Amino acid sequence: MRAEEATMSDEQPTAIEAYASTSGQLMTEASWLDAHFETCRPEYREMLRSVGIQTGWHVLDAGCGGGSFLPLISELVGPAGRIAALDLASDNIATVEQRVVAWGMPTPVDARVGSVLAPPYADDTFDAVWCAATSQYLTGTELATTLAEFRRVVRPGGLVTVKDVDGTAIGFVPAPTLIIAHLFEAMAERGNDQFAGCMRVQSLAQWLRRTGLGAVWQRTTLVERSAPLRAVERHYIGDGLSYFASIALPCDLPAVDHAIWGRLADAAERNRLFDDPGFSWREGHVTAVGIVP
Repeated sequence: MRAEEATMSDEQPTAIEAYASTSGQLMTEASWLDAHFETCRPEYREMLRSVGIQTGWHVLDAGCGGGSFLPLISELVGPAGRIAALDLASDNIATVEQRVVAWGMPTPVDARVGSVLAPPYADDTFDAVWCAATSQYLTGTELATTLAEFRRVVRPGGLVTVKDVDGTAIGFVPAPTLIIAHLFEAMAERGNDQFAGCMRVQSLAQWLRRTGLGAVWQRTTLVERSAPLRAVERHYIGDGLSYFASIALPCDLPAVDHAIWGRLADAAERNRLFDDPGFSWREGHVTAVGIVP
């Protein structure tokens, strides 16, 4: 079985509550992450290839989820390289261990349960850290601690890379341009750390510089999907919109936004939206890279 086939299970949960892993964080369970990864696979591949990981390197996938990025990292480092996979959720690490065996990758993988706030590795262990879709869960204090830890475990001259979704660059047609940005901002103002983390993503390069990393660069990649959608895209986007609709009611939003979220709480309405030939979905992902001095 190819890696891209193994990442999607035959039966997907339909309730967004099912997408919390054992860490308790929403949208960190493997099947949700799989659907997101498969929706964005071509762009994710290019994002990872762009950061500068080299053949033979030892790479930490920090916040690895179900391990979807591991085969792509393996392609870069090859059989002479090594990969460490770290995640806070024990169920995700169990999934990674099973998948690594099924995939038969040429690169050895060491999977561990642990926190990005205190990675269980010695100083200068790695040539690079790849951290995807994880910074959004961290407070500002936690992000500063995490980046300092990444700098600690990466050798001088090695890379620290953080990739996350930009809450200001998600939207769909037909809908007001900023409908999702309004919701993310409102949730951040209500004290939700995850939504605040997504609204912080455009400043990731500044965070890397404050950590003391050098030669920092940042790039935004836009993922766009239009009707007709593949099944995995309908699944991922549909469950995302269902979740957003479920949290929108108590938020201080424009009346037109509330009206749209009220309609999209209904599965039949979401299906009608996806069947509209004019439907399109977009999301922006920021990749920020720095070199350890």
